[in-house]
Amino acid sequence: MYRRSFLAQAFSTRFLSPKWKSGPPAAYLNELTAVMKMASVPGAVIGSLSEGKPAWIMPLGFLTAEAKSPVTASTLFQAASLTKQVTAFAAFALRAQGKLDFAKPLVEYVDDLPNAMARTVTANHVLSHSSGFPNWRFAERGKPVPDLVPEFAPGTKYRYSGEGYFYLQRVMEQVTGLGFARLMRNLVFEPFGMASSMLTADPDLVSKTAAPHDRRGQLRKGWENAGRAMRSFAAKVGKPVEDLRYADYSAPARQAGDPVLPNGMSPNGAATMVTSAEDYSRFLAAAMKNPEIGKQQVSINDFLGWGLGWAVERAAGRTYLWQWGDNGGYKNFVLLEQATSSALFVFTNGDSGARVYDRIVTHATGHEHPALFFL
Repeated sequence: MYRRSFLAQAFSTRFLSPKWKSGPPAAYLNELTAVMKMASVPGAVIGSLSEGKPAWIMPLGFLTAEAKSPVTASTLFQAASLTKQVTAFAAFALRAQGKLDFAKPLVEYVDDLPNAMARTVTANHVLSHSSGFPNWRFAERGKPVPDLVPEFAPGTKYRYSGEGYFYLQRVMEQVTGLGFARLMRNLVFEPFGMASSMLTADPDLVSKTAAPHDRRGQLRKGWENAGRAMRSFAAKVGKPVEDLRYADYSAPARQAGDPVLPNGMSPNGAATMVTSAEDYSRFLAAAMKNPEIGKQQVSINDFLGWGLGWAVERAAGRTYLWQWGDNGGYKNFVLLEQATSSALFVFTNGDSGARVYDRIVTHATGHEHPALFFL
């Protein structure tokens, strides 16, 4: 009886199923390859951390459905909303430097929110997705841009918001005097050896990037144009692209007569990081050391909530942190457990990639996850 109890306890401390200790089991890889094919997802990469360090990386499939160039550990993917945790890490760094107060209203740094409730939003609210701001605002060309207004009193409920992260990005530029991409390079990418990571995609690296595909497995056309346009604009104004600030990267929309809205702007602290599995593993090793990120600030339901920069999940007697990524043609997921200093992440380059990472995460951990049902 004692031996059985000991083994049960030993197994309970494992983040991944024992069969996944060195990567996906060989027998499961055939099943996973078939799932990717059925889902029309050309490529993916799975990464794991154990005891606070990168453990293994498993590349799968191809950069494009047509060219058949294989995905590798250094292949670039759009991180999509997994960018948010990197932005949160930089915000914590600025707080440690005394440059950012998480409890202070953001309008005390950048004052252009007229709404009374909006003027009470803090970095704490943004990082916990309790600002009440919408995910993104939209406006037709020639129509007024709607004010950024909370749906409820900040701090009282959960509402996912990319807009909040973008406003925090502007605050971070203001308190440092740096372009956001430069700030991220200084605080995150360089300190952790993330040499391949960036906030504005580089069109010269297309051959090293997993290209996005739609649900039918067709290549999404023009996916590299946004990075090319912003780098061309930087050259015209005579600045390195990483030194562009909000007044710069919002200028093309104003000049074209388009609504000046953050969704689609680059750099964007909510969505535009490009990274590799190798780089992202290094970031996770640093991020998981911060005990504050898992302290729930707002509840979503009995199983889920949000901490400071990370979602919180309670499942199978464990507490996980997580985030999903959802850009056109890219579907990603990360699951982290601070109690065991472990993590698992999946990047995919297909619009049906969520069906792939759902199966990977469930199989690897050996149980269902409320987060995956929530999505």
